[in-house]
Amino acid sequence: MHAEIVMIGTELLLGQIVDTNASYIGQILAENGINLYQKATVGDNPQRIRHVLEDALSRADVVLTSGGLGPTEDDITRECVAELTGRPLEFRQELYEQLAERFARFRRPITENNRKQAYAPRGAIAIPNPNGTAPGLIVEDKRGVIICMPGVPHELHAMLSDSVLPYMRQKWGIEGVLHYRVLHVCGVGESRVDALIGDLIVESDNPKIGLLAYPDSVRIRLSARARTMEEANTMIDALEARVRSRLPGLIMGTGHETIEGVVDRMLEERGWKLAIAETYTGGAAAQRLVAAGAHSFAGSFVQPPTASEALDAAAARLVDETRKRFPAECVLAISSHVEERRAWVLFEWPEGRAEWEIGFVQLDALNQVRGAVVALEHVRRALAGVPDEVADGKS
Repeated sequence: MHAEIVMIGTELLLGQIVDTNASYIGQILAENGINLYQKATVGDNPQRIRHVLEDALSRADVVLTSGGLGPTEDDITRECVAELTGRPLEFRQELYEQLAERFARFRRPITENNRKQAYAPRGAIAIPNPNGTAPGLIVEDKRGVIICMPGVPHELHAMLSDSVLPYMRQKWGIEGVLHYRVLHVCGVGESRVDALIGDLIVESDNPKIGLLAYPDSVRIRLSARARTMEEANTMIDALEARVRSRLPGLIMGTGHETIEGVVDRMLEERGWKLAIAETYTGGAAAQRLVAAGAHSFAGSFVQPPTASEALDAAAARLVDETRKRFPAECVLAISSHVEERRAWVLFEWPEGRAEWEIGFVQLDALNQVRGAVVALEHVRRALAGVPDEVADGKS
C-alpha cells in the first residue's frame, strides 16, 4: 500500500510553526513498513485543500492529514473532506456528549463553536481523542481512505499509535516492520565517511545504508525490512559490525546519543570533572554539556581569540588559567586565530595530554557549534584511546 500525508494550516506555510508532525508521521509509517511517497502542505483555503486531497487520492491508498479539526472558523478540514467525498456533514450526539463531558471535567463551559467538532461526514468513523477536544475522522471513499488527525502534536501522536495504525494494519493486512538504527560520527566529514564505506552503501539493499550530514555529526542510517523487530535487529547487527570495522573508533554513539552525553558518561565512569576554556566557540562546548545535564562539568570561561600569541602557547596558557579557576582533573582549552581561521585544541587528563589543530570557515554560530563538537569529539577519542592515525583516517 502507498500513503501520502497532507499538512493543513496557513501557519505552517508562513513558518510560524515548525512542522514536526510530518516528520513524526513519516517515521512511524516507516517503522511499520508503510510506504510514504509524498507530502504536501496547504493553507486554510477550501479550494486548495480539496485540490491537494483529490490529487493525493489519485496516487495513494490512504491520505493522512494533520490540522484543521478545531472549533474556529478557519478549521475547515472536515468540511473539505465532506464536500470532496460527497458525504454531507452530520451532527453526532455521542460526539457532542463526549465533548461536553471533557469540558465538564476541566470545569469549563462548552461554547457554541465547539459544537462544530461534533459534526462528521456521513458514514465516517470517528477516532477518539483522549488528549483533546477534536475527534479524528476516517472516511472510506472509493478512491481511497482519508484519515484526519488534529494538529496538536501530543494529540496526533496518541491517535496515530492507538487508533490509526491498528486500523491500517487490519484493513490492508500489513505485516512486518521497517526498522532502522542510526550511528553517529563526529569530526569526520560526510565525504570521508562515504570514501570508507561507499562500497557497502552501493551493495546494500536490505538492510540498507544511508548517509545524512548534520552540523554536529554524520549519521549513518541502517534500515531493514523484516517480519519482526527481532529479525530486523539481527540483520542490522551484522551490517553494523561491517560498518564499524571500516570506521574503527570513530563511531561516537547510536540512536539519540550525543557527543556531550557520551563524554559526560566516560568522565563520570572515571570519577573525573572537566573544566573548559573557549575562544571562538564562544561557550558552545560548555553550553552543550550544561544542556545535557552533565554531572562531570566543573565550569568554563570564554576569552576573545588571540591575535598575537602562538595558538599552542595560547592553549597552554588557557589550561593554566582554567586550573586556577576550577577544581577539575581534566581541562579542555580551545584557542583560535580568527583571521587565519585556525584553532588549537588542548586536552589534559590524569592519564595524558593531547592537542590537535582544527580549522573553521568563518566565525558564526554554525561554525561555533561545529568547533565545539569537534573539540568534544577529540576528548572522547582521547579517553577511548583512539590513535591519532586512526582518527585522521590514515590507517
